[in-house]
Amino acid sequence: MAPFTGLSGHELFIFGYGSLVSSASVSRTLRREIQQQHMPLALLHGFARDWEIRVPIVFDDGHACNGQFLDISPQPDATVNGVLIPVTEGELEMLSRREAQYDAVEVGARIQPALAPGAKVLAFQGRHEFRRDTPQVASYRPYSYRSLVETAVLSRGADFLAQFHAMTKPATVNEYQGGYRFADPAQELAARPLAG
Repeated sequence: MAPFTGLSGHELFIFGYGSLVSSASVSRTLRREIQQQHMPLALLHGFARDWEIRVPIVFDDGHACNGQFLDISPQPDATVNGVLIPVTEGELEMLSRREAQYDAVEVGARIQPALAPGAKVLAFQGRHEFRRDTPQVASYRPYSYRSLVETAVLSRGADFLAQFHAMTKPATVNEYQGGYRFADPAQELAARPLAG
């Protein structure tokens, strides 16, 4: 594949593979509008996508649990589709507060198409301690999260959605209806900053 064009001047990118595919979700956290066309499609080689991260959340009805969200983990023969998001160092910090259970890992050498030399690409990879169920705390995948991700992925085309499903490990999960917030107030504020 040919190198990316139209991204000259940008040196720092996030590879989004879940809710960060949504330009609306990214815009909300970064507190600036970022258009879909400024988030080009990309592939990340050497990682697999799954539903194994657990994040403490509280649903609108008061039910507290672990939310099951998308994550990536190293796997030599796997590939994940997603988008590249040009960010500043300050915006990386904002996204890192939102993705509190993840570490930002360097993946630039595994991105296709290639970026210009010197560009840095990070992806959020869940920390080991959050990739398992917690005793006495149930885990549920928020329906609203899955819907947001699938809607964002579909907005990039039916082929991209089919690729997304083919590149995501199947999971047996229980889904929970309704809105939710992160149990950690700082994480919630980073994800959904207060208006004004």
